[in-house]
Amino acid sequence: MSCRLLTGGIVWAGTACTPRAAWVLVDGDRIAAVGDEGGPGAASPPAADQRIDITGSHILPGFVDVHLHLSQAAWFPLGADALGWQSLADALRAVRVQADADPVAPWLLFWRVAQWGWPEGRLPTAAELDRAAPGRRVLVSTLNMHRGALSSAGLATIGLDGPGAARFGGDVTCDRRGRPTGEVWEAAYSLALQRALSDIATQTGQAGAQGVLQAEAARLLGHGITHAHDPYVAPDWHQQMLTLHAQGPLRLSWATGAPAGMEARPPGPGFAPAGPYGDSGREVKVFVDGGDRCALRLPKRAAAGLLASSAGEAWRLRAAGPLREALRRKVSVRDGHLETPYLRYTDTELTNLVSEYVEAGVRVRLHALANLAGAQAARVLGRLAVPSGAATIDHLMLLDPATAEQVASTGVVVSYQPGFLPRFGAMLRSAGADRYLTVFGGRLLLDAGASLALSSDYPCGEVDPLHNLRAAVQRQIAGPDGEDRPLQPEQAITPAEAVRAATVTAAAALQAPGAGGLAPGETADFVVCDGDPFHEGTRVVQTWIAGTPVWQTGSGASP
Repeated sequence: MSCRLLTGGIVWAGTACTPRAAWVLVDGDRIAAVGDEGGPGAASPPAADQRIDITGSHILPGFVDVHLHLSQAAWFPLGADALGWQSLADALRAVRVQADADPVAPWLLFWRVAQWGWPEGRLPTAAELDRAAPGRRVLVSTLNMHRGALSSAGLATIGLDGPGAARFGGDVTCDRRGRPTGEVWEAAYSLALQRALSDIATQTGQAGAQGVLQAEAARLLGHGITHAHDPYVAPDWHQQMLTLHAQGPLRLSWATGAPAGMEARPPGPGFAPAGPYGDSGREVKVFVDGGDRCALRLPKRAAAGLLASSAGEAWRLRAAGPLREALRRKVSVRDGHLETPYLRYTDTELTNLVSEYVEAGVRVRLHALANLAGAQAARVLGRLAVPSGAATIDHLMLLDPATAEQVASTGVVVSYQPGFLPRFGAMLRSAGADRYLTVFGGRLLLDAGASLALSSDYPCGEVDPLHNLRAAVQRQIAGPDGEDRPLQPEQAITPAEAVRAATVTAAAALQAPGAGGLAPGETADFVVCDGDPFHEGTRVVQTWIAGTPVWQTGSGASP
């Protein structure tokens, strides 16, 4: 294998990811050397079989996204993007148009609904979807993919049109007569999503399904992602992922879970597929709380403030939707605090489940969106003395200092998504959440001593790692006047900390190549950007895996 020398760039080197003018020597699949360039006493670059001038560019370690739903996002192009819908009328009009345009699709899928901005503040009912698309199976998904709306045919397909809905409790909204309205949450939503994607994959055929997945993997390379970790793959899709992993250069790994969908309770390690899970160890996804229904703990004084915020948003929209939504949320008072009682396990249940998987050698990935769930996750991990490499906590979007300290004390990696800020930040501010809790508290977690991995949660968040790096440092959200301004700017992390979180720490969390950064002896996974990665307009122009360029501008799928 040949030696290649890249010169003239800024290299974010070592485990600290410190940027400096340097050259990089690649020998085979490894970094052979990194040397300072242009300064006093700098040694001349070594000889190489090929010299590549990248003057003006930056070299970063390959991006390792530890929370990227590749197996779901790959199917998004077969549905319709609903982010632009402004009202219930927009939604029903789009459903009618799509039903006419695609008369044979097994499901009509609509993604990324931001219903909190609608005057109605709600999703369409099954009856409304039935009138728009008679007899069709329809699934409308919210932006965070924790809530959706089903037509009557969709409800019937997954057994939620009658007594079967009762097994999901509050995850299926019912009218006063106990009949499902079409709105589904959390576990019921994930059941609908998994069934819809499986039906579409069956219609597409095995070869077609692999083509869909391969196209998505190629697109990730164009963003500089060298390793994608899917946090939930249904057990019956496991073989498809093994095939995808064998077919392309992208490093790939995944977690398993319940066959019924990612938010259903995992059935135990005996049901986890055997053998490899790609480029990382066996893992299972467990939801401590939900997304729309996250488990919050707030000071009691927050009640009036949150209600006032919802009333203010209703006034701004001249509609009752936001206030109606706020009043639907369950709230209890405990130990002088307000809590939203949406923990999906008791401490005993979660302890037993985590213990089973860890003892079987299966790493546990715990979804904990808010501080009450984060505290429970940390409490259970601490009680079991789970080794730091045997678990990851995802999200911690809404946090307080005491919970951050509790999480840090476990030693496990936290995977967080600052890239959500431009997408959800204005909504969280309008709801008043930032008055009482830290929102995407990267600085809070780092100062507490937590290991931080930056990830996308794509397709709920932006897949582009450069977007997510900038969000972690700049923390910009749109203000009421349309101007961008930072949300809790004191929670910003430094550029080097952000790069480290998206590369070195993320790789270490998966016990995968890349944990040593750009340093001699490390695997040569890296990306070349055409400028400073924290400047708007900079983009990835080359992606290298194991010392080989696998993507460059103009070479393949557009990111």
